[in-house]
Formats: sequence, C-alpha cells, structure tokens
Amino acid sequence: MKVSLSELLVHPANERIYEPTDLNDLIESITDNDLLEPIVITKERKIISGHRRYAALLQLGTNKCEVRVIKPKNEIITLIEHNRHRQKTASDILNEARYLEGELKSYVGRGRGASKNRQGKKKGQRITTVLEVANRLGVKESQLKQLKSISNYEPSLIEKIDAGELSINGAYEIVKRKHISKKRKSNGVGVDQFEKDFKRLLVKYEPEMDRVDTVLKQTYPYSLSTTGVSEDHRAELINHLEFLKKLNSRELVLVYKQDELLHSEFSKKELRRAKSFLPSLQELEKFILSSPSKEDIELIVVGNGEIDRTLWNIFRLTIHNMENDTGPGRRMSAVVGFRVRKKFKLLGLISFQSPSLTLSVRDEHIGWTDEQRTKYRENIVNLHVCVSTQPFGHNFLGGKMLAMMSLDLVRHWERKYRTKIVGIETTSLHGSQSQYQSIKWWKHLGTTEGKILLKPLRDERSYWRLWLKDNHRSVYEDCQTRSGPLQQMLSHIYRYLGISVKEYQHGHKRGFFFCPINPTYREVLTETPTNGELEGITDNWFEDWWIKKSIKRYGKLLAEKKLQKETLFHEPTQEHSKHIERWLRSRGVK
Repeated sequence: MKVSLSELLVHPANERIYEPTDLNDLIESITDNDLLEPIVITKERKIISGHRRYAALLQLGTNKCEVRVIKPKNEIITLIEHNRHRQKTASDILNEARYLEGELKSYVGRGRGASKNRQGKKKGQRITTVLEVANRLGVKESQLKQLKSISNYEPSLIEKIDAGELSINGAYEIVKRKHISKKRKSNGVGVDQFEKDFKRLLVKYEPEMDRVDTVLKQTYPYSLSTTGVSEDHRAELINHLEFLKKLNSRELVLVYKQDELLHSEFSKKELRRAKSFLPSLQELEKFILSSPSKEDIELIVVGNGEIDRTLWNIFRLTIHNMENDTGPGRRMSAVVGFRVRKKFKLLGLISFQSPSLTLSVRDEHIGWTDEQRTKYRENIVNLHVCVSTQPFGHNFLGGKMLAMMSLDLVRHWERKYRTKIVGIETTSLHGSQSQYQSIKWWKHLGTTEGKILLKPLRDERSYWRLWLKDNHRSVYEDCQTRSGPLQQMLSHIYRYLGISVKEYQHGHKRGFFFCPINPTYREVLTETPTNGELEGITDNWFEDWWIKKSIKRYGKLLAEKKLQKETLFHEPTQEHSKHIERWLRSRGVK
C-alpha cells in the first residue's frame, strides 16, 4: 500500500546506531528505477527498514511511497536484522553489537543453567552473546571480537577504519602488537629480562606472598585470571558503560529510575498507604487559593511522628524521576504538607546531608583554604533532596516553597548535631535551569564540573561490588568509610580491570546554588572581615512572596489550559517500568 511520507516516523534508534551516509547513488537509482523495495514500517508508522530510501525520497520531493507493515516482537532487533546487508562502517557494526547485546542478554543467559533454561530453537545449546550477535549481524565472530578489542584498547583506530585509512586486520595487528602480545609473551628475551628484574625486586623488598598476590589482583590483565573473571565479562562491563555514556542527562536519569523501580521490594499494602498521602488537584486548589499562612504548613522530621523511614523511602521512590541516592555521614529527612480533615497530605520531601568534601565552585566563592574548609565545612548543609509532589510542583511552584521550607529543617539539624549552620548548598537536576532560580535568597554560583563516574545498573553493579569485596576486602571496607563510597568503589574496580576512569565519566554539569542563612557567612567561614552584609531572609517569605507567586502561576496556567491534573506516583511494577521503557525506546534508548 501507499502512504504519505509525512505520516512516516524515523525510528530514533536508527540515528543512534548508524552513521549518516551519502545518498547520491540511491537518489540516482530511485530516479531511474523508482523504489525497488517498499519501506518497512510498524502499525504506528515507525520506519524499521528504509531510512535511507525515506531520506532520498524526501530530497526528491516525493509525496507518497510503497510501504509494508510488520508487527515486530522486538523493534531494535528487527531494525538491525533488516540492515544486515547494508554497507556499514566499523562504528555501525559496534553500535549494532552494543544494542543487540542488551536485547539478547536475557535470551542467551549466563551461568551453568543458561542453555537448559533458554527457550526457543537453541534450548540446550551452548552459545555466547558475542557469537549470537555476530550471527545476527552477518559478520564473523572473529571479526566482531577484533573490532571490540580495537574499540577497547585504541578507539581512535575505529575512526581510521571508517575513513578507509586502515583495515580491521591492520588495526587489530597494531592493538595486538602494542597491547595484547606484550601480555601473552611466554618466552623470549623480553620475558627473560622481566624475570631477572622481577627477581631483583623480590630479593630487594622480600614482600610477603600476600602482598605479591595483592599486586597481581590489582594489575590488569592478571587481575582477571587471579580472580576467576573472563575477558568477555570485562568486555561486557565496557559495553554496558559505553551504552550509558551515550545517554543524555534526562535519559540517564530515567534509565536509573527504571532500574530502581524494578529492584524495589515494597508491598502493595505499603504502596497503597503511601499513595493515600498524595493530595488531589481539588484539595490543592482549595488549600492554596484560601491564602493559607505558613502556620498551616507542617514539617515532620522522619521518625518524629506518623512518617517513618519506610514511608519516606516509598515517597522518595515514587514521586520523583531522580533515583534515590544516599551516602555516609550526617543526614536528616523530613516531609512537608498540610491537613485535610486531620489527614496529612504530602506536598513534598526535603533531606539534608553533609556537604561535599570539595567543590571548586563553592570553595572559590567562599574563598576557603584547605584548612578552613576542613574546619568549617560542617557549618554548611547540603540540600540533597528537594522534591515536590505533582501537580503541586508544576501548578503552584511547589519546588520553590520546599526550598525555603528547608530553613525550618535547619533548626532540627542544629539541635541534633549541635552545629551552627550558616548556609545551604544544592545542585540542579539537569543543567543550570532549576527551581531555585528566581528565588532571591538562593544564589546561582556556577556549575559543577560534571566529572562523575558512570555507575552500572544494579545487576551489573552488584556483580562487580561483590567481586571487589571478595578479592579486595580491605579496599572495599575502606571505601565504605569515604565520602561517596560508590564512586570510590567504581574507581578501584575500573582501575583494577584496566578500564580508563577518564573515559567513563559523564559530563552532565549541574547548576550550583547557595542560600546564605547568616548574611556574614563568608566572615564566619573564613574568619576574615568582609565588606558589608547581605540582605537577610525575611520571616514572612511565605505570605509576602511565595503565596502571591503561587496563585499568579496557577492563574496563568488555568488561563492557558496548561494545568497539570494528574498525580505522579511511579508504581514499582513491571507494567509501570514498561511505561518508562516505552519512553526510552521512543528516544532510541534500551
């Protein structure tokens, strides 16, 4: 059948997997011979096969084209398999392989029972992910392994292969000579010299065998053989990180949230109870449009009343897209809400943690020396969570109100930890745009550097965490005492596996905001006289500032018919996870 080109949708995964190619020959062919093969689409009009033909037809000004509708079980696999005979760059093949590995991992399985538990034609057969991927791509397993080795050791050579400057075999020989052969030599002058030098070191230092074992376990590739890990398993981790590396900030947040939901273990009864605390739009309208005072708002510290830690954790999981991530050190959590017929209704969550050990944008603003930072860092608190329920956040500027309500939590923090707080720090979720902007008491000081190690998803992360714990117990235990224990662990794991730490840091910079509670906070934190004082925070910020802005915001959205009416509650179920997955798939993410 024929359809209009304007109805067709480019599959987002296609642009992520394949590099753009020259269309001149294809345009010439269509001009001379018309469209020889129809474009393959889904019933939703997404293109599965024929993206180049579609682009060529657009350039030719064609209005309609022949299509064939299919119902793929898996759009990504089908899209890739329809491109089996396409002329591909090395980058295309690697991208296809990474996507296929993610899709096929559950099918191939892992462990001794994988072949027995597998369903379909290959039940009972011993297959590997790399072999299955190679077969589906129509390339030799050895060629795919070579490309993966080149990408792992010297990714810059992939660009030369794509440009026709090097063959795959030629690039692999370079990698083999520079990286692999050196590690596999078992005889010859080089090894003889190594043995002599190694013996001298042993004689000179007389290390205990445990010390020698430790060094081997921490040095790639010996770290693999001495701990019973295969090179393929290391490659799987690299491919996993490569996938995460390509996601933008919002996609990464949703991938981590989906992973968190799939691994939550709250009961249906606990979830129903938590959901009952969420206010409806009608309850919010009635409360806020009545111009309440700040005394009508309640702040309850977790554990000091009807909100326990389990309920807090459910709220934190379900009402926000950001994954819950807590670290060691001081922390305090609270809920903010109002009463409807004596029933507490949740407006949002706020939580404090100890501030970052070092943060250049903050430290430069304050003018700290290392000694001053060590001495006075705990006089600042980190607003780690500031999350409003929906539709309160969208319709009534809920995030801004919660940011200011954090001042009330400061008093509880000071009493518990007996530390005077002179300022609150926090960062935005995405980029420099944030709910803290246009709050005159919160100052945007700049952006964080964004050099945070990518963390694998939970199943992958759990495997390597246990690997570190079993094989490097003292290092593992030391990480637990540090600020950012997960980042510390990942740093060690990557280094021991010979994975570049710099290669797998996400560069998602975030805005840094600071709220001075004491107008002379710099003087307090640096013991240095300052010129002048800042304007203090007014006690009636709620009535004189937020309520007015909130009602104005509501009126504007109402007039524009842009009010959000639904509550946000991420159900930790397979079905809700599929909802997030559909959003990710629509952006070409799996």
